[in-house]
Amino acid sequence: MQGNSKEVAKIYKEDKITRERADKLKVMLHNPPDDPTVKTLGHRSIAWPLSVLFYDYAKTGLAGYTMPLIDTNGPNGFKESHRYYDPSDRRKLFKGGFTWKHLMVTALNISSATGAIHEKGHCVGDLRELNILVSPNALITFVDCDSFQVFDGVSKTTYYTRVGTGEYLPPELQSADFNQDIDRRSSDIFALGIIVFKFLMMGVHPYQARGTLVDDAPTTEQKIKKGLFPYTVNYASIQPPLYAPPYDIIPSSIQRLFADCFDVGHKTPSKRPTAQDWYNALKMESKRIKNCDNNTNHSFAYELQSCPWCRIKEDYFPANAAGIGNQVSLPPPTANKNAQYYGISFCSECNEPLQADWLYCPNCNTPVDEMV
Repeated sequence: MQGNSKEVAKIYKEDKITRERADKLKVMLHNPPDDPTVKTLGHRSIAWPLSVLFYDYAKTGLAGYTMPLIDTNGPNGFKESHRYYDPSDRRKLFKGGFTWKHLMVTALNISSATGAIHEKGHCVGDLRELNILVSPNALITFVDCDSFQVFDGVSKTTYYTRVGTGEYLPPELQSADFNQDIDRRSSDIFALGIIVFKFLMMGVHPYQARGTLVDDAPTTEQKIKKGLFPYTVNYASIQPPLYAPPYDIIPSSIQRLFADCFDVGHKTPSKRPTAQDWYNALKMESKRIKNCDNNTNHSFAYELQSCPWCRIKEDYFPANAAGIGNQVSLPPPTANKNAQYYGISFCSECNEPLQADWLYCPNCNTPVDEMV
């Protein structure tokens, strides 16, 4: 925007302007999520509307809204999330430098931002990889926030999301008509589990499977309806796809959450893990991850006695690649709406932990505002 390099405007086409959209934007301005990284890192994890734009001074003709500008240019710019969890795309960008720990911290950060959205009564609605951007140091940003399900705590009005993506929808919403008013909390929780799975399992969808039990279900959506999670069922007639990495790379605490989300949750949706559940498990496991003695780009679960990546034929994280920034973990969502969020950052030069109000790294004196 002219005169403001940190914001950008979204202008609606005339046929997209409705009274409901205008009312929804006003509610969004008055009830934003507590973004986990604004105060501590100066980064927007949720590109929430900042102001509403009108064509006239009387503010009767809606034009659009302003939102934070997210840098998507250059090697340090934010990119679509699939370019990180897809092994081929990731290697093209980073060689082996975006490690499995980076992937886990990215999933952790997505869980934290999702929890912040839920805390205010909102939902992402059509939660999928396309509305999440990721940076090389594992920071994330939710975009297209004007499509979210938004709750007005004053009038108790809900502005619903009218779209859905089949391979991220839970079985109970696979045939849903989103022209109807449907609460999307259940689809958020289900989709979050899928996204976490994709980041930890090299882009594999949790319901991708092979075997006679799914021969009559060629699409991912049909497999979701069947509810056969191939990593927990003990049938020879259904197995994970051959291209999936071995499931034992996943820590047992996270395996239990996947089972609750995709197996137990198939019949009892209330048993699916919340964003807070995912955050807690991912935070714990990311803290105790091990590093391989033979390849500095290999990181793996603390439960394992040896590096699984060294045994896998496909080289997911090639050695001798330049490292890329240090991971930045976001704080957990909290049930206390008056609580403050605080992010944790690390010096990009020496990996020294930094507090929110420091201007320079105490170890190497690098200015905080110059760090990637």
